[in-house]
Amino acid sequence: MVAIEVTFLTGRFVAAAHHDRRTAEWPPHPARLFSALVATWADSDQPDLEERRALEWLESQDHPSIHASQATPRSTLTHFVPVNDARIFSQTSYDRRANRIEELSIQIEEGSESLPARQLKSLRTQLRKQRDVDQMVSSVGTTPIRSAIDLMPPGWITASGDVRTGQARVYPSVTPDEPLVTYSWRGNPSEPTIASLDGLCARLTRLGHSSSLVSCRVVPHPRKPNYIPGPGNEVMRSIRSGQLQALEGEYDKHKGSRPRTLPYTSVRYKQAQDETEEIVVHPDTAGDWLVFAFNRHGRRFPSTLAVDVATALRGAVFHYATDPIPEGLAGHRRDGTPSVHPHVAFLPLPWVSHQHSDGRLMGAAIAIPHSLDNRSRQALYRAIGKWENDKGGRLVLTLGSRGRLEMQRVVGPTTLVTLRQTLWSRKSRTWISATPIALPTHPGPLSTGTAHARSRAWARAAKAMVKACHHIGLPEPTRIDLSLAPVVAGSRPAPAFPPFRQPGRGGRPVARRLVHARVTFDRAVKGPVVLGAGRYLGLGLMKPVTAARLTNE
Repeated sequence: MVAIEVTFLTGRFVAAAHHDRRTAEWPPHPARLFSALVATWADSDQPDLEERRALEWLESQDHPSIHASQATPRSTLTHFVPVNDARIFSQTSYDRRANRIEELSIQIEEGSESLPARQLKSLRTQLRKQRDVDQMVSSVGTTPIRSAIDLMPPGWITASGDVRTGQARVYPSVTPDEPLVTYSWRGNPSEPTIASLDGLCARLTRLGHSSSLVSCRVVPHPRKPNYIPGPGNEVMRSIRSGQLQALEGEYDKHKGSRPRTLPYTSVRYKQAQDETEEIVVHPDTAGDWLVFAFNRHGRRFPSTLAVDVATALRGAVFHYATDPIPEGLAGHRRDGTPSVHPHVAFLPLPWVSHQHSDGRLMGAAIAIPHSLDNRSRQALYRAIGKWENDKGGRLVLTLGSRGRLEMQRVVGPTTLVTLRQTLWSRKSRTWISATPIALPTHPGPLSTGTAHARSRAWARAAKAMVKACHHIGLPEPTRIDLSLAPVVAGSRPAPAFPPFRQPGRGGRPVARRLVHARVTFDRAVKGPVVLGAGRYLGLGLMKPVTAARLTNE
């Protein structure tokens, strides 16, 4: 077996699917990898014969198995670029110049010993001029003015008064959970073949778009594949015997400048299930999100104001909801007692886990549990619809003396990673708190008293965390690490958050202890996960930790 591992150095892969230019390809198809290896080989001054044999061996093998993680597509924006003007630099002129360069090079090489020195000097001067392209773009007085104007960016006016439009370009990309892909072939190549393939991989710098930089190598022990050739729903472009020769034939047609097609054979792939993987657990908090993005000026509020923002958002929705508000939306019964069923939650979303994160609130989500009854769901949708119609889509939250917060509902993909539900819902065994968790029972003083008293208080806090997990249908964690300090970059210490109080027995307010936590389970948990007594008002928002790294994006 031989395997090639590709690591995406920028954390994303940029390449359009062959059947839809606005959709990103994932995982990268085997034909794309092979074509990149061939281009790397052919780019050498003298392509190595052993490397060619290695490529021919690779194309003769069965279709490779692939290991690739899940990936999140980024929103696709349209860019406009000026169109090259063939009247100034036509393909014919380029072909004529290339032929002349080749002719002069042959004359110089063959006549280096027989031709007079003056004639050789003249030939070298002509060759230098043919290779000098600066004069093609710097000549004054030979380029038609209209053509020069046509090269200006979109929106410039041509000599005839027409507006020249640019050529639309899109660069779809994905951000994989784990920035690497492994391709495995079952054949057993010779040591020279492995060495040649590894040498090609070492020189491969990109896969897909030029911005999609990679590091590539041959690995002796590949990861278990999750894409296997066979009857399935995934159709990928793969390679066949004669692929290298077909690529050379295509290059003879396009010469690196004309439109081209990638030769390939269509192969169906099925996604393999890991038989050793445990059943994925879904908490009661899992469901759909309605996401709202704060405008740029509104992204100044720290995560310590999460409860205030959540309360304002909740109040705005209730203002437009029709009475009586259903229990699944209100969160309490008609007699005022708290609901015992999962209900709608209001979750401000802080920017955390990146090395430059500062914990600012970038937006908010209204979380709708899967189990929410249809009456409550419809009441929520109607309230938001009335709110948007009343304000023309520009929604405003009033935060008292702190000012106003403008926001808009996110429709479709968003460029802000923090606002993507997939960031908070990926399956993981380990979860860390982005906002502190309000413990359902008070553990006592955690930072004062004797060492023995503090130890007992932290033990009670751990038991309260187990209870918080049980409250949303999760199993007992195998490990709980608690702290008053943040456990993820950008978050704020638990004591920095205002006291969180809830009505207790007799209506008296009860203060809940806030802590940060890292919680690990014996099986995968699919989020979103929100823990603790403040889980409906922005506290206890947890972030999954991927197997590849402790932080994401």
